[in-house]
Amino acid sequence: MLEYYSSFFTGMYHFSRGKYIKAIKSYRAAEKKLKNISDTIEKAEFYYKMAEVFYHMKQTHMSMYYVSLAYDIYTAHNAYVIRRINCLFVVAGNYTDLSTHDQALPHLFNALDTAKDIQNKPMIVKALINVACCYHAMENPSKAIEYFHKAIEVAEEIKAKELTQAYYDLALIHFRNNENVEGRKFYNKALKSARLFEDELFLYLLNVLDALFLKAANKEEVFEAMKPLRDSRGYPYLEELALEAALFYTRNERPNDSIFFYDQMVQAQKQIKRGDFLYEI
Repeated sequence: MLEYYSSFFTGMYHFSRGKYIKAIKSYRAAEKKLKNISDTIEKAEFYYKMAEVFYHMKQTHMSMYYVSLAYDIYTAHNAYVIRRINCLFVVAGNYTDLSTHDQALPHLFNALDTAKDIQNKPMIVKALINVACCYHAMENPSKAIEYFHKAIEVAEEIKAKELTQAYYDLALIHFRNNENVEGRKFYNKALKSARLFEDELFLYLLNVLDALFLKAANKEEVFEAMKPLRDSRGYPYLEELALEAALFYTRNERPNDSIFFYDQMVQAQKQIKRGDFLYEI
């Protein structure tokens, strides 16, 4: 049992630092000792953590397997409403990664309704953010903007760190639509929020937006801004922003720069897929 907890907590530590492959290796070691854990809720916690890390590594089917195990256990115990909501977020996130957004939305609205039923504002914020992100991925900017603003209204009330993501995504949406005044406004709000919460990842993401949309869109500067995203935590964001850069340069009739960033997107996708094999070592 002590060996299980040692490996499990080591995995949680690595996950908190964005070291997903190391986290999976530690969780795998814990899984070998899971038979020594008799409490079903403890097992559900383990399954959820596995689902969470595989989701971040975009190992969709593995994540879905583990989150289903966790969700079934939490559903049988009425006291674990928050954990059920978190499981629904992971399920929806996996459907989004599979580009089946129509399957993701019902789970997100289920999570939102459940959070409202228990009047849990932090979870309401997270649910609204997830709904907005889903509409964003569906290329429905008007709906995405609507739900981001709903999230901001609640998040500002409780000073939730999710404000940074809402501001960041709103900046990206407006920049993409050539609404530079609105884009800059939300960029500045996101930057202030990221600094307040000391969110290193979003500071990196905002540096890319700065180089691409607020400065001269110099290819080398944009590429340099993306370099800190070249790790297991950052590759999914690098994939998204490289595509964003490629589309930007296409709209501005700079085909060579566009091709360069399409290639960066493909390279990021390859690095994400490498995770399929690295965690088995």
